[in-house]
Amino acid sequence: MDPVIIIIALLIFTSVIMALAMGVAWLHFGRQRHVRSWALSYVAATGQWLANAGGAALGSGSLMALTSCLIVVSASLMLVGVRQRSGKPVPWLALTLCGAVVATGGSYVALIGDRSLQGIVVPSYVGLLMLCSAIALWPRNRRFSAPEMAFFSMSLILALFEAGLVASAATDLGRAPGEGMALYRALLGLGLPSIYVGLGVAAVMVVAGDLAHQLRRQMRHDPLTNVLNRRGLDESASRAIAHAHRHQRPLALVVCDLDGFKALNDGHGHIAGDAALCGFAQLLTNAVRRGDIVARLGGDEFGLLLVETDAAAAADVMERVRAEIGCLVVPNAPEAALRASFGVAELLASDQSLEDMVARADTALYDAKKEGKNRVAIWRAAA
Repeated sequence: MDPVIIIIALLIFTSVIMALAMGVAWLHFGRQRHVRSWALSYVAATGQWLANAGGAALGSGSLMALTSCLIVVSASLMLVGVRQRSGKPVPWLALTLCGAVVATGGSYVALIGDRSLQGIVVPSYVGLLMLCSAIALWPRNRRFSAPEMAFFSMSLILALFEAGLVASAATDLGRAPGEGMALYRALLGLGLPSIYVGLGVAAVMVVAGDLAHQLRRQMRHDPLTNVLNRRGLDESASRAIAHAHRHQRPLALVVCDLDGFKALNDGHGHIAGDAALCGFAQLLTNAVRRGDIVARLGGDEFGLLLVETDAAAAADVMERVRAEIGCLVVPNAPEAALRASFGVAELLASDQSLEDMVARADTALYDAKKEGKNRVAIWRAAA
């Protein structure tokens, strides 16, 4: 069997599998834009390899011209997906104009049958797009994840491979037709299948990694207020308590809730109650430093872990929150005056878990409620 047929069949099969995998991921896991773009990229790639196979078998310049256009579309959508995932703007106008120029040039050289120029025009543009994809993938203020590193590496390898194809095709210019294309075809047959499959696997790994991160976040965060839930607080607290004990540093826990929250819910409905919770959570988050922990314990009760902070300093922070909460305006209940009570407890040398601190902070919160609400109370050991 002709090796070319085997290679193209492998590339078609890979493209179909990747298109299906990305399509399923987009349909069932959040319909993220970058996954849709990658799915469409592999749909275009499937058409590209089918047209390539037909063009090679029939000697059709029209099918080879279509191949050039679909290669440009597929590579462009790959870059679009990377930029969407990275939260960067997509230069639609530049991509459309440049892609149209390259596709037109690639189509023209395919129709006139100039194999050398055909091996230069489109591969050079694809290599540039893959280099741009690798650059756009580079994360800010954090390290690469393992899937990202794999995708980054494969993008660079593909960009270098395309540069190699361009260089080999360029050797055919000015020489007897076809002399330099033997190296081009050898590189294409030996390198493209493994690199193409490797890039596809890396893309699947990135999507799987993103989904795993999304699931972990959903497990640890409260969907309404977007702060940690009780599970997330427990996990973070175990590390914070261990660190505080190890370095003999202070750590404070605050337990707080909205005064009269049930009356707000009953009088104005759950939409107003949810808005009040979201506003309170945002106020708490803005009041603490990066590294401090804010979590919703359940209902209208929240917990905060303030690192490198003793009880007195934590109480001062909560006093500012207590004063500011009255300025919150609740949609559907603009006349509602929000108030909150706070209980503060400091880490003791005997504390081994969050529950030890929660018990004391709850006691302090109960004291604040008993003393008239809308106040901050610090747990004090019995005399």
